[in-house]
Amino acid sequence: MFAAVTVIAAGLVAAPAGAEDQAFDTPSGLQVPRWAMLRRNEVNARNGPSKDNRVVWVYHKASLPVQIISETRDWRLICDPEGGVAWISKTMIQSQKTVLGPAGQKLQMRQRPDEEADIKAILKPRALASLDKCKKGWCRISVSGQTGWVPQQSLWGTQATAACKRPDPFASVK
Repeated sequence: MFAAVTVIAAGLVAAPAGAEDQAFDTPSGLQVPRWAMLRRNEVNARNGPSKDNRVVWVYHKASLPVQIISETRDWRLICDPEGGVAWISKTMIQSQKTVLGPAGQKLQMRQRPDEEADIKAILKPRALASLDKCKKGWCRISVSGQTGWVPQQSLWGTQATAACKRPDPFASVK
């Protein structure tokens, strides 16, 4: 799982117009799915929404972007970049400010949001970056003091739909 993997990347997604003022029928009043990031370098991932549930793995990367796909008052069911789904305490996440570059390929950061713009930097696969904003299919990100534009579809943490399927609690485990 993603527990001991070191990551370098970034991303953030703009909420739909008016979403920040809209209340949703969730314990937090926020939209699900939505993006967040891990608050600490060590976060326990559990197989259920309580400390009584066993730890299935431990995340070891603060700022790792995750998608909240369900929630209770105190717990969030998250999807990680590897497709893992687990419960973490709501105190272990914060609002998303990062995105992750694609696995297995370098990413070209451009001077402007244009495929023909000069390349400002080349990011390593799975680079973790700070997300500034996304518009018209491009996101402005920052990595190691460099700021530039990358195609939105190349980042993990900018999808408008659920990145992982919520597990069926009634499915039999074999």
